[in-house]
Amino acid sequence: MLEALSFSLKNLLLPGVVTLITGFLCSLVRLYIQQVKDERLRQFLQRLVEAAEQIYGSGQGAAKYEYVVRQAQRQGHQPTRADIEAAVFRTNAEPKGAV
Repeated sequence: MLEALSFSLKNLLLPGVVTLITGFLCSLVRLYIQQVKDERLRQFLQRLVEAAEQIYGSGQGAAKYEYVVRQAQRQGHQPTRADIEAAVFRTNAEPKGAV
């Protein structure tokens, strides 16, 4: 009798536990994929900011900003001003002469 009850509980609980674990793992995978996409966007914006600096030189911030926004939109991205400002900050924080 006790064995039958134990077997029934296992059959009821095991699928639920497996479902919870699978859901948790799927959430982790989605989080990792989003982090990879965010990092790729940061790197992409970083390259655009560096290119704008090379093309327009010092000053002309509005022209450089428009260049970055235009080029990002051509690739299907909609960067926020904060994303671009962060890339500018990282560019300015890099030691000069670093390759």
